[in-house]
Amino acid sequence: MNFARLLLLTLWATSADAQPGCPDPQATNYNPSATSNDGSCLYPVTTYAPVLKAELPGDLREISGLTHADSKWWGHNDSGFNEEFFNIDPETGDILQKIELINANNRDWEDITSDSLHLYMGDFGNNTNDRQNLGIYIVPLSAIGNSNPETVQEFEWSFLPFSYIDQTNFMTLPDDSSVYDCEAMIFHNNQIHLFTKSRRNYNTVHYALNTSTNVADKVEIFDAQGLITGASLSPDGKLIALVGYDLRPFIPTVFCWLLWDWQPGTDLFFTGNRRRIELGTALQIGQVESIGFGSNRTGYMSNERTSFNGVTIVEESVWNFDFSPWVPGSVGTEAPGGEPEAFIVFPNPFSQTIHFQYFGNKKFDFLIVKNQLGQTVLTLKDLPETLDMGFLIPGYYSFETWKDGRQTGRVKGLKR
Repeated sequence: MNFARLLLLTLWATSADAQPGCPDPQATNYNPSATSNDGSCLYPVTTYAPVLKAELPGDLREISGLTHADSKWWGHNDSGFNEEFFNIDPETGDILQKIELINANNRDWEDITSDSLHLYMGDFGNNTNDRQNLGIYIVPLSAIGNSNPETVQEFEWSFLPFSYIDQTNFMTLPDDSSVYDCEAMIFHNNQIHLFTKSRRNYNTVHYALNTSTNVADKVEIFDAQGLITGASLSPDGKLIALVGYDLRPFIPTVFCWLLWDWQPGTDLFFTGNRRRIELGTALQIGQVESIGFGSNRTGYMSNERTSFNGVTIVEESVWNFDFSPWVPGSVGTEAPGGEPEAFIVFPNPFSQTIHFQYFGNKKFDFLIVKNQLGQTVLTLKDLPETLDMGFLIPGYYSFETWKDGRQTGRVKGLKR
């Protein structure tokens, strides 16, 4: 067979195996032949009314962050309030516990996220574009006692400073011109991800925080058509919710972008399905500043107090949401290359020995173990059934299988 014919057959086979398009039946441009998601799905206007659960006490009148961790719900205010956060009951609005960070500084805390060991509070509000002291407070969950009120001492929490890789101008700007303001954050793949808020162009820029350089690296830009004020990642890691509002209509509107089925093996969250859910007006639901998943498709969002000329229009409140009508229970489960998940590790979290369960034909060249900085700590050519991991320090690790120079599977694990 000559080279030209071989090349033609190869190209034909590649195109036959991968049919990019929109694989979501709910989209207006659904393609039933699509075998890979090219991010082209278009959706009709979708409206949804979250369910009001409770009003919050005045201590949380400017609630700006909400997350679920250690089977509890945590929230905090933004600038102008003390260096404290709260364990709350979203069903009743009750404050169950108040926690103070000793010798911290609430310059402008705007969002909170978590992993299984820590809370992360983003002190990165930057309305006038001139802050050079942005950072994230890291609070070990183990440092939070059971008393009320509770304190976390300075030696127990840490502060992670950062700067945006592309910001060189720190000139003070009016609120409507700032592009390096941020109010939304998630923790994904052992990394903190930020979503900016821009009144200049109403887009959001996705940055990934590199903890080895303290630099927020620019990943992608998305036309949010509004101001992103809160973010959350579902427990299964498959769905991101970005909540925000649009100040341009006569009566501002509130919305939520749902992101799922993005390009496998990447953190390019805007390459998959992007569906906007209209939540109502600010007169109905207030100024929504935070959102948190409790399960894979349900959770709570909260709004700060909305007032005009000293008159309260919408009280600070908690709302319940359910996004399951628009996002299937199982999405984005394919590994790079469109193959099923290659393996799982258990127990997870682990302390010493882990076990591997492989799926499919188990045809991999090698297994790589990386730490949370992306550094390779172990490479194996023979795929193990069990592996002694006692030599690793506690933290997050990724286990990757590779075949013919490409990653075929990736699983995250936590070493306690």
